[in-house]
Amino acid sequence: MEEVVGKITIAPRVLVTIVRFTVLKQPGVARLSSRVPRRPRAHLTGRSATAAGVGIWIHQGRVIAAVRIVADGSVSAQALGTHVQQAVTQALEEMVGMPVEAVHVYIDDVDV
Repeated sequence: MEEVVGKITIAPRVLVTIVRFTVLKQPGVARLSSRVPRRPRAHLTGRSATAAGVGIWIHQGRVIAAVRIVADGSVSAQALGTHVQQAVTQALEEMVGMPVEAVHVYIDDVDV
């Protein structure tokens, strides 16, 4: 039986780093966009962090992520978006144990 002796807090910047590395290692992603994602919903409150191409918002204990990418053109945009959503969700849930509410993927450009 495990005994809880305190609270674990993970900084949103750590989540940004996890998302950033997860996205960049996906086939079909050339790079992250230089654009910073906007908050997906105006009423979101709670902790957040953003960087070029990645935004994280923690709302009611759940993570909402937004990523802006440049695709390399080797896979379909729809398949790439779905794959990135799944990879980011899995990485956050497995690495930090936080539930993921949504992962928004914006493909800003395609390198050919």
